[in-house]
Amino acid sequence: MTIKTEFDKRIIEIELFYEVLETIEHDNPKILAYNVTEEETIEIKLNSARIDIFRSSAYLLLYNLIESTIYNSITSIFDSISDNDVKYFEMIEEVQKYWLNNLYKHDEKKKKETIIETFMNIANQIFNNTIELASNEISYGGSLDARTIFDTAKSMRIQIGSVRRIYDENVHGNILKDIKQKRNWLAHGEKTFTEIGSISTYSQLNDAKDNVKIFLEEFINSVETYIQHQHYKIQN
Repeated sequence: MTIKTEFDKRIIEIELFYEVLETIEHDNPKILAYNVTEEETIEIKLNSARIDIFRSSAYLLLYNLIESTIYNSITSIFDSISDNDVKYFEMIEEVQKYWLNNLYKHDEKKKKETIIETFMNIANQIFNNTIELASNEISYGGSLDARTIFDTAKSMRIQIGSVRRIYDENVHGNILKDIKQKRNWLAHGEKTFTEIGSISTYSQLNDAKDNVKIFLEEFINSVETYIQHQHYKIQN
């Protein structure tokens, strides 16, 4: 499945969520459901606290879209390397380093035996021409925002000129940073869903969605070009 296909699936999910989010922004929203067992209609009025929880949930969906796109981009590159039987010494230096850095993460607490096993794994993959990137080894150098996404592209020499052309630090940069921060607050329990939702408006969330979509679509185009022309490979 292509990066764009996975991206489009998540966009559909987000748009469905935003349909609900937009609807409950109207006056006196409520949810009605019929309880067949009790033969009665249940009504829940959506007060400000409930609406705030919906709003803040949008940040989790948007961050998931960002992270899944970068994750799928990296794994797709290494799937292409594997599918085309590209050997370690045929890869450009940046990709060699990326693979090594992600396969071996230095930790002072690692036992000697674990380190030896890691190096044996590296050696076996290099000499058996089975370069693979384990999904649980992917690292972005921290939570994702525009800076870490650009750094990830640079680390593999992915040409992102088209992304740079549409990129505005005051728009895309600030939006991606804001999504990262609010997602981290929620994920780490530093702030409640009602706290985050109370400082967000539907208009802000809709702008965030649209601009993230534009930014990631250009990034995907760059990665797909990179894969299509095997830019991860030393060009003769």
